[in-house]
Amino acid sequence: MSLVHALLAVPHARVARCAANAVRRMSCRASAATTTCSSLVQADWLHGHLSDEDLIILDATQRLDREKNTASPDAEAFLACRIPGAKYVDVGGRLSEPGLRNARGDLLHNMRPAAGALAAELASLLGVRAEAAHLVLYSSRHVMWATRLWWLLHSSGFPGRVSILDGGMQAWRARG
Repeated sequence: MSLVHALLAVPHARVARCAANAVRRMSCRASAATTTCSSLVQADWLHGHLSDEDLIILDATQRLDREKNTASPDAEAFLACRIPGAKYVDVGGRLSEPGLRNARGDLLHNMRPAAGALAAELASLLGVRAEAAHLVLYSSRHVMWATRLWWLLHSSGFPGRVSILDGGMQAWRARG
């Protein structure tokens, strides 16, 4: 079973844990000659690569309304504390398909956007060729937003490298 199918098969509350565990099994290793990055990077690694031309850091922090089961941008958290050079991405809004309903007519939230809408939003965010980009994703509060973005990118066939900052903003702050 692929990671995508595994994520779709579990209840929403377990999706972030499932994706985070899958990502944790991957690592970023450095040798004298090369650095091989997969889906998880450490704060020290990120700090050492902030000036890399192909590096794009995306903050996926969202505010979750548990009563309405909706997400809204948490630009306040982004403005209060962010990694140098990071761009903000609205995963729950601009990277979700609005207005979809199930068979009973209930509104479905945070659904995967159409491929064209996702590609257009990514193009406006990245400003570079996707093949050349190494995206590092993080969120300030809940890892589920960064892992959701990781899943969206991988499931859509994003051609660049995509990693998640292990520990998110908390790890970045702890690094100093």
